[in-house]
Amino acid sequence: MGKFFNKLRQVFNIFLIMLLIGLAAAVFVYFLTTPEQRGTTFWISVGFLIFALVFETLMFSGIAMRSNGGKEIPMSFTKVILAGIYFVFVICVSVWNAFANFSVIKYMLIHIGGLVVFFVPMLLINMAALKLSGSDRKQQEEGRLNLSTLANKINYIVDDLRASGISSQDLMQLTNFSEALRYSDPTPASRRTERELEEAIKNLESVSLNKDINEISRACTLAERALRTRNDEVINSR
Repeated sequence: MGKFFNKLRQVFNIFLIMLLIGLAAAVFVYFLTTPEQRGTTFWISVGFLIFALVFETLMFSGIAMRSNGGKEIPMSFTKVILAGIYFVFVICVSVWNAFANFSVIKYMLIHIGGLVVFFVPMLLINMAALKLSGSDRKQQEEGRLNLSTLANKINYIVDDLRASGISSQDLMQLTNFSEALRYSDPTPASRRTERELEEAIKNLESVSLNKDINEISRACTLAERALRTRNDEVINSR
């Protein structure tokens, strides 16, 4: 909960900074124009300033509120930069209008052109992010399936050992390990780390054929270490 409020505080701080910049720009434009000039185009400037302010804040919140350091973060930074440049563009056009006194139609066309220039790359970035997120989901599905398969192997070992007369208490370590596998983060680690986990479980399968509970316990401990290494790598990669 504390982290959540820290993120909210970050978003609020950036909103205050952008708001101060927007208010300073609005006051500057206000005093650059005469009462006669403060017509429709002046209020168009104010409207676009508010829009740019809210838009930049939303883009920043996409980073601040993200709970992981996923692959989309660089794309989010790009969107924040684009939104920031657009915010500067709106301020510059507003000041320019104070001196040039554009007609309403011409001024609207300038702003619409700016929206197109900045929003087209934004849409392209969103399309790339959707494609990337789809790839991430596919990797997670494959990782979840792989972990489930490994957990089932441990369950088969438990069933076989229990059938041979070994008590459930002695098999508790294997049972807990199976649950740890099933509920680990499905995001795949490096190929080498995943292979080491699979090899540790293969060794556990081989050792279990001897029905020696002490050897099985040692092999299970090694497999647990391999799983912890794998999970730590997944966490640290974010």
